[in-house]
Order: sequence, then structure tokens, then C-alpha cells
Amino acid sequence: MKRLWPGWLLCLATVGLVAHMVLVSVPEISALLGGLALPDTVPLGYDVTGAQALHAAFAADFAEAAAAGRQSASAAYVALHAGQDLAAPPLIAASLAFLAFASAFSGGTWVHPSRPGGIAIGLVLALAFSYLASDFLENAIADALFGPAAMQAGFNPSLAAVLKVMTIGKFATLILAGVLIAGLWGARWKRARA
Repeated sequence: MKRLWPGWLLCLATVGLVAHMVLVSVPEISALLGGLALPDTVPLGYDVTGAQALHAAFAADFAEAAAAGRQSASAAYVALHAGQDLAAPPLIAASLAFLAFASAFSGGTWVHPSRPGGIAIGLVLALAFSYLASDFLENAIADALFGPAAMQAGFNPSLAAVLKVMTIGKFATLILAGVLIAGLWGARWKRARA
């Protein structure tokens, strides 16, 4: 494992996919909803009232799209989760794991991390898997709440509360993993200067 370039390539591909989603795909769907943010992009999630307003916007666009013969925001949102957002969570989790492990390399060779460093790497791995589970569950709940089938079934406040928890969990794991990775790289930089 002396060569790290495949991992850096993975990180670059991850950044490219996430950037495309954030800058192109999500704004297109959001525009159909009158500019309302999708649950995936709200770090503290929607409360029940906010989720109900978003559901109403999805329902209004669903009816408008049916009359105009175009794809609804609801269908586009489910397609986003079945396409780009199906690939993004595993790529992000793998990138987090790579960044943690890469911090223990120096000059192309593995440098055994200190006990706190080893614990931090293990925690980043656990957080990467937690992020993966949270994001996939968040997507499944969002599809059940805002997908085409939900437009006819009506709003489910119980799902909205669970969606909020999954969204917060997703962002919390990303932030914690980022802090640990920054600490690992800071320790590496400090070791290199010593």
C-alpha cells in the first residue's frame, strides 16, 4: 500500500460527484419546488411543519407535472436517490476511510500511528459506516415521504420526524469524521516538522 494515488483519485471522483449533485441536480429539483431546499441539504433537517410545507410543494408540482406531461420534482428526487445519490454515500464513506489511513503514511511508507492516532482512525471508520447507514436510511425515508407514491398517500408526520433524525445523524457523523481527520493530518504535519 505504498502508493496512495488511487485513494486521491477516489477523493477527487467523490468531490466531482457531490459537486455535480449540489450545483446541478439538486438546484434543478429545488427550482421546481419554488426554491425550497431538499431534506438532503438541510443540516438540522426539517421539522414536521417544514416537511409538511415541502410535501405540499412536491404535491403541487406533481399535479402540475401531470397536467403538463413532464417529469415531476417527486419523480426526479427519487431518480436522484436511485442514481447519483446511490453512488455518493459509499464514495464519501470510502474517501473518509482513505483520508484517515493516508494520514499514517509518510514518504510512501506506513508509520505506525500512536495509540490516540490508531483510535482516531478506528473512530473515523466507525463514523464512515454510520454516515453510510444514515444517508441510505435518510434517502429511503425521503423517498417514502416525498416520492410519487406519497403524493397520493398523503403526508406522514411520523416519517418526517424520523427523517429529521437521520439527516442530523448524517451531518453529525460527517462533521465528527472531518474533525478527527483534520486532527490526524495535523498530527502528521507536526510529526513531519519534528
